[in-house]
Amino acid sequence: MQDEERYMTLNVQSRKKSSIQASQLTFKDSSAVLHRYKILLGVSGAVNGILALTLISLIVLVSQGVLLKCPRGNNSDMEYDDAGNLKVNNGTRGNIGNKDTGHCISRAADQTVICPSEWLKYQGKCYWFSTEMKTWSDSYVYCLGRKSHLLIIQDQSEMAFIQKNLKQSNYVWIGLNITSMKKTWTWVDGSPLDPKMFFIKGPATENSCAATKESKIYSETCGSVFKWICQY
Repeated sequence: MQDEERYMTLNVQSRKKSSIQASQLTFKDSSAVLHRYKILLGVSGAVNGILALTLISLIVLVSQGVLLKCPRGNNSDMEYDDAGNLKVNNGTRGNIGNKDTGHCISRAADQTVICPSEWLKYQGKCYWFSTEMKTWSDSYVYCLGRKSHLLIIQDQSEMAFIQKNLKQSNYVWIGLNITSMKKTWTWVDGSPLDPKMFFIKGPATENSCAATKESKIYSETCGSVFKWICQY
């Protein structure tokens, strides 16, 4: 009888032990599954964050015009309003030249530039138009005093912008002159004039400085007094 009771007691203890072990294994399995689930949630959250940042970046680029295609047309068909925005006539045809293909990107860069009051902004640059008249040298010094330089015209689109904003048809000094060293037309930043880009009307002597009028550039005596344009 005692042996039978002892056997039953051992059997019950064995069953309890097996039940505890099974519960411990189940708990461990549940913990492992929960850990894996947390890892998956973390990875999913990181991927969603990257996708959200990419979408925001694309929206910003589109709003700035970087991903927009530029309108196509001949250079002669392009016009600019007083703010320097590109307008294309209904009869445009052909393709814009290489010098104008960066217009959309330059407009995006233009959004980051802040010009002082009384200065005009165009393609990432600031322009100031004088109301008084000075010699070319005095105009040059004046611009330096305002942490800028006399106008350097890069292409025909910039020339069109300048002419649109000139309030009169008289000569205006720009940052181009004949240097005593090279005896050639040189911009104030030291770069040479591209003769294929602009043709200078008039003699090229040692005392020659350039002034613009009605989309053309003329050679004038540096001691003459005209209005001028500063740029930076």
